[in-house]
Amino acid sequence: MAPPPDRPARPGRSVTLADVARRVGVSGRTVSRVVNDEGGCTPETRERILAAIEELGYRPNLLARSLIRRRSDTIGLMATKLDDPFFPEVAEGVQAAVQRLGKTMFLASSDNDPARQYQALDSLRSHGVDGVIVFPAGDDRDGLVRLAAEGLPIVVINDEVSAPGLASVRADIQHGAELAVEHLVASGRTRIAMVADSRSHHSPRGSRRELGYRTVIERSGLTMPDDTVWPEANSLVGGRRAAEAMLDHGSRPDAIFAYNDLMALGALQTLLARGIRVPDDIALVGFDDITMCEVVTPQLTSVRIDRDVLGQTAVEALQDLLDDPGSSPATRLLAVSLVVRGSS
Repeated sequence: MAPPPDRPARPGRSVTLADVARRVGVSGRTVSRVVNDEGGCTPETRERILAAIEELGYRPNLLARSLIRRRSDTIGLMATKLDDPFFPEVAEGVQAAVQRLGKTMFLASSDNDPARQYQALDSLRSHGVDGVIVFPAGDDRDGLVRLAAEGLPIVVINDEVSAPGLASVRADIQHGAELAVEHLVASGRTRIAMVADSRSHHSPRGSRRELGYRTVIERSGLTMPDDTVWPEANSLVGGRRAAEAMLDHGSRPDAIFAYNDLMALGALQTLLARGIRVPDDIALVGFDDITMCEVVTPQLTSVRIDRDVLGQTAVEALQDLLDDPGSSPATRLLAVSLVVRGSS
């Protein structure tokens, strides 16, 4: 029997599901069905319940709901470095997609340290996230496979890991590097150097950029001396140091392809400080097309990864894993494009 409809909630306490039931004159179970979108009541009753929820200011107990549904409607996003502008821009894309699904995102950073990454992932799992989206740190993937085997759905961005409970979403990085170097070759550049990330210089992920770079150089018949690729820290400072090293070494290129925009902007600082004209003396191309590319002079040519599409696709892949636990879907490969600006 439903409780009396005219008994108001007591002042000074939160409105409960029972208060809503009393206001409408239905059972608490009926209100629960509406709150959890389970159906089982007439449209008229549903509208009355929703109106009472709005009027009373009822807020569902998310913890209780998650225990019933065995879903918390929260996901984790694990970045490698938060000081790289690329990651916050991707995070915005992920968060927008998550919000459209009525979920909440937790953000964490590994500082590109695998041990810290797995510690943070264990913490996210202990807090009940439904799954995680990860920019992997280093080259160790065993921990990700283990966590997925233990029931934590994982989507890996810009890498490939094939295992049950894991999905991979990545941009076509090698093709992007090829587009960048082909553009430099087509503009008449013949001595094209590369600024590389020292931490991923020899890794499968980092080598996609370098592989694309070398592929075009060899296809174009250009010579590649030993000092063509300059690895440095993935940062503005690293980009500055790489450019300084190549200029001090005496190997004056007529173009530079950088691992990402952050390193390209560091290289640009060095070139301008040395009185080198960009692009007249040395052309410069970055990778990622972060917002900062358009606020420097000259504006930076860059390979564009659509961060909104990347975030949306990663969230979709995670939702697919949640709907089909233990599956191992094929890698989703996203197209890239070259945005030509004043630096080349």
